[in-house]
Amino acid sequence: MEQKIIKSKYEVIDTLYSDELQSIYICSITSGDSEEKFILGEFSDEDIKNIVKSSFLSGGSAPKSLLDSFEIDEKFYVLFPMVAGISLEEHLSKHSITLADKMLLTEELLKKFMEIEKFNPLIQYILSDLNNLSVINRKYLSFNNLFCFDKSKLDIDLSSVIKRLGHIICCIFANSPDGDIIRDRDALPPAISPIVSKALEGSYESAAKIYDDFKKTLLYTTFIGSASLDDQIRSKIKKAQKRYVIYWPRLIASLVLIAALLGGGFFLIKKAIPAIGSGRENPHAADKKNNAPIAEFSISINKIYAGDEVTFIDESSDPDPVDAIKSRLWTVERDGTVVLNSDGESLNYIFAEPGDYSVSLVVQDTRGAGSQPCNYKLKVLEKPEMPQDSPGTSDNSEDMK
Repeated sequence: MEQKIIKSKYEVIDTLYSDELQSIYICSITSGDSEEKFILGEFSDEDIKNIVKSSFLSGGSAPKSLLDSFEIDEKFYVLFPMVAGISLEEHLSKHSITLADKMLLTEELLKKFMEIEKFNPLIQYILSDLNNLSVINRKYLSFNNLFCFDKSKLDIDLSSVIKRLGHIICCIFANSPDGDIIRDRDALPPAISPIVSKALEGSYESAAKIYDDFKKTLLYTTFIGSASLDDQIRSKIKKAQKRYVIYWPRLIASLVLIAALLGGGFFLIKKAIPAIGSGRENPHAADKKNNAPIAEFSISINKIYAGDEVTFIDESSDPDPVDAIKSRLWTVERDGTVVLNSDGESLNYIFAEPGDYSVSLVVQDTRGAGSQPCNYKLKVLEKPEMPQDSPGTSDNSEDMK
C-alpha cells in the first residue's frame, strides 16, 4: 500500500471515513520521534469547504484545539490533536455510571457547548454526537473533532442542536447510548426529566439556558454546587489546615486585651465596646447561618422477598427551628444501576426480582441547603415456596384403636 503524506509533513496512518465529499484520517508527523497522533480532516466539496473556512478561519471562532489549516490541490484541511479516552457511546455501553458521575458528565457537556455557542449551528450539530465526545477519567468530556458532513443537512438551526443535547442528557441518565425519555422515564430523576423534555422539543434558546435550569436542581446542589458533599469535605480540610496558622496581629491584640482586663481596665473597655460582657447575642446571627437538613427514613418491613411491596417513610429533620424540608429525591439502584427516581414524600416500591439493592434519600430545606445522602443497602431474597398438604390428609385424624 502506497504511503500517503500530506503537505510533506503529515503521514496518514489510518482512514476513519472517506467519501467523495470528505475524508477523516489518523496521522502522525513525519519528522521527529514523537508518537503523537492527530485527526486530519480533508474536504473537497466546495459548499463544505466554505462552511469549514467560514466557521474556523473567521475572527475569534476557531476551535482552541485547531493546530493547523491549509489548502492543497483544491482540498481544504484541518488538523486537531487525537483525544485520549473512549467515546461517550462506548462509555455508556460498557460502564455502570453513578448518579454523581452522571451529574458531572451533564455539566461538562453543557459547559463544552457554552464554549462553542458562537460557532455555526451546523458545526455544533456535528459535535453533538455520542461518537464525537470522548470521556476522560469517567467525568470529563472532550470533542473528538470528527467532522463528517451530510450534504442534505447543511442548513441546520440551533433548535436541532438543543434537541441533540436533550438526547445526550437522556442517554447519560439512562446509562445507555439508545436512551429514550418514554422507555427510560424511571431512570431519569424527577428534576432532570422536564429539562430533557424541554430540550428535546428544542424550546431552549441556548445551552446556557439548559445549564441555568440544571443548576437549580437539588441534585446539582448535592453533587456539584457550593453545598455539595465534595465542597463540604474540601471546606473542612481547609478549616483544619487554618487551625495551625498563627495570625500574629490577632495574637498581639488578644494579649493587649488580656493585659488591659488584668490591669482593671474592663470597665473602660466595656464602655468603648458595649457588646463585651453584655451577655446578649445578636438576635439575627442565627438567621444568617443555614444548617443542612438531615436525611433519614424508615422501612416498613425488615426481611424482603421478591414480589414484596415496601414502603419507605421519610423521617428527615432540619436543625433550624424556622426551617423545614422542602423537597426530596429518592433513588433505587440495583447492582449499581438506577431503576427508579421519585420526589414523593414517601416511596412505595415493588422489588420484582431478587438481588442486591440500594435505596437513598436526599432532602433540601426551604433555604436551598441539601443534605448528605441517607443510604440503605438491601438484599431481596427468593420467594420461598410454601409446602402444600397432600389431598386426603388431615391434622385432626383420630388415633387408630
